[in-house]
Amino acid sequence: MQVPKLKVLIEAGAVRAVEVSHEAGGWVVWITHASRSGERREALERQRGGARGFATLDAVARALAGLGLPAFRVDATSLAGAVEEPP
Repeated sequence: MQVPKLKVLIEAGAVRAVEVSHEAGGWVVWITHASRSGERREALERQRGGARGFATLDAVARALAGLGLPAFRVDATSLAGAVEEPP
């Protein structure tokens, strides 16, 4: 889903949930929204297609807040065990 479509969904009050998950390319934003056939879940995309990856959660927060979505859930399960404890 590209930003213009997301803006329309936000204005219509159709956005049900926003979740950010860590994947190989960074943090990916998933939007769950109402549709005619129920609910759909789509990733936020780059202008030229493909999921948009953010380097940091701070960058995600700034982008979503700028669109009027200041709250979102974070799924960091793919990072479990990825960080080593200091000795």
